[in-house]
Amino acid sequence: MTTKEVKRKGPILCAKDGEWKKELEKRLKTDERITLTALGKVKYDLLAHIHSRKDIEIVKLETRYMRKRKKGMGLKVIIRKRKETSALSSTKV
Repeated sequence: MTTKEVKRKGPILCAKDGEWKKELEKRLKTDERITLTALGKVKYDLLAHIHSRKDIEIVKLETRYMRKRKKGMGLKVIIRKRKETSALSSTKV
């Protein structure tokens, strides 16, 4: 087994480059819950992305100051793919 075949199950660290969105798409297909972390202005991009997606729901949201206060506030979000139920769609009036 090479290093490319090993799956990372840890949190996704969101950075300015936006590579975390590709990793998020991969994990949404397979994982039950996904943890995302962000620092600085990226946390607003993360929240905006989650809010714009109707197929994702937030399970848990945490904020805290980093040990070194100059790094600012960190964001930790646990999400999962929203379950589609046909019962809800058939009860619309």
